Amino acid sequence: MSEQASSSEKPQRRLIVRAVLRTDTGLVRSENQDFGTYTTPAEEHVSHPGGRLLIVADGMGGHRGGATASRLAAETVKAQYLGSETADIPTALRDSLLRANARIYSEAQTTPELRGMGTTTSVLAVRNGEGWLAHVGDSRIYRIREDRIEQLTDDHSLVATMVREGLLTAAEAETHPRRNVLQRSMGVQEEVEIDVKGPFELQEGDTFILCSDGLHGVVKEEEMREVARMPIDAAADEFLRRALSRGAPDNVTVIVARVEVFDGNEPDPDRIDDTVKLEAIDLFDETVKDESLKTTQPMRAVTDEEIGVPRSPAAPPKSPILKWTLVVVIALGAAGAWYYWNHQATFTASTPSSR
Repeated sequence: MSEQASSSEKPQRRLIVRAVLRTDTGLVRSENQDFGTYTTPAEEHVSHPGGRLLIVADGMGGHRGGATASRLAAETVKAQYLGSETADIPTALRDSLLRANARIYSEAQTTPELRGMGTTTSVLAVRNGEGWLAHVGDSRIYRIREDRIEQLTDDHSLVATMVREGLLTAAEAETHPRRNVLQRSMGVQEEVEIDVKGPFELQEGDTFILCSDGLHGVVKEEEMREVARMPIDAAADEFLRRALSRGAPDNVTVIVARVEVFDGNEPDPDRIDDTVKLEAIDLFDETVKDESLKTTQPMRAVTDEEIGVPRSPAAPPKSPILKWTLVVVIALGAAGAWYYWNHQATFTASTPSSR
C-alpha cells in the first residue's frame, strides 16, 4: 500500500517544448514584412490536433503587400489548425496552408494595392514526442541534435533547384544574382504545392530554429549550431545581434524551440501564464491540468464564405486621454462660470446705477 502511494507521488518525467520568438525590421528595410507566432498552452488544450504549432512567414509584394501576406498566412494557419476537426496532424497542416493560400490570393484579387503579394510559410507542429512540418518558400526549419545541424526544409527557390540539379555549387548559389527568386510561394497563385513531412521522433535536447532568410542569409549553419548551445532566449537574442552586426539587409525573424524533460520539480508548464515569452507545452499528456483552461474558446477556422470578403477596418478604440480631457474641460468651464457670476454680482452691487 505504501509502495503504491510512494510510486504515485513520484514526479512524472515528460517531454515539453519551450519556445521564444524574436523579429526585427533590420537596418535597410523601412518596414517589417516578416511575421512569426506560436500557439499557447491554453489554445493547444482546446484544439483537436493538439500539440504546439510554430510559424514563420516572410512576405513580399509592395509597401503593404508583404506585411499583409505574412500576417494573413500566420494568423490563418494558426486559426485553421486550432479549429480543425481532425486529429491527424499532416491533414490539419495541409488544410491550414491551403486555406491560408486561398485567403491571401483572394485578398490580393479584391484589393488593387495588394496585387501580387505573397509570402513564404514554414510551420513546425510537435505532439506526443513527434514532429511534423509544412513548408512553402525559402524560410527554413533547422534541427540541432547532439551538436549536428540539419536543414529539415527544402528551399523553393531558383538557385536551390539549380544546386539540387547539379547546375550550381552551394557556394555559387550564395552570391548568385537570382538567389532571391522563388519558384513557389503562398498567395501568388490560386493553388500551391505544399511540402508536408513527418512524423519524426523528438529527443530531449533537440533544438529547432525557424527563421526567415534575413537570418540564414547572413548567419551560416556552423554559427547556428554554435549559438544553439545557449539557453533559447539568449540564443534568439544572439541570432538577432549577429544579423544586425552584419548589416541586416532584410527583415530578421527567428523562433528558437527546445525539447526538454519536465520532471515535476518546477512549476507545471501547463499553468504558465500565456503572456510570458518563454512557454512550454507537454508533448505526452493530452489531459487538461488546469480546470480554468476548459473555459477557453478554441480559435475559429476561417469559413469558405469569409474567403474573398475584405475585412472592414476595426473601429478605433476610445482613448482614455480624450475621456479625461473632456472631464477637465467641463470642470474648468464650471469653475469659470462660477467665478464670473460671483464677481459680476459683486461688481453690480458696488457700482451706481445710471438713470
